[in-house]
Amino acid sequence: MNAAPTASSHPELERAVIVLRGMAYGHRLHILVLLRSGELTPAELADAVPADPTALAHHLRFLKDAGLVRRQRRGRHVFYALHDEATGRLVNEVLRYASVT
Repeated sequence: MNAAPTASSHPELERAVIVLRGMAYGHRLHILVLLRSGELTPAELADAVPADPTALAHHLRFLKDAGLVRRQRRGRHVFYALHDEATGRLVNEVLRYASVT
């Protein structure tokens, strides 16, 4: 009898778990939805996401570590954006799935 595969035996499963955890919190998903329209600063995100600034920073760090967003510094300003087009498609698909189930 074969044992069921574990996430640790399949790196792609581990990566999927990290990505899904990144999206599985309301404020993080809200940030991803906002970033579909383009780069935003932490201040712009704070205006739109009802979270304490410290919590927002934590969410952004979590999303960056999960590979869902990228951070770019330009002079004194920091901008966040979706990591790539595939991330935007993933967010769109999650929202589409949620709307039909």
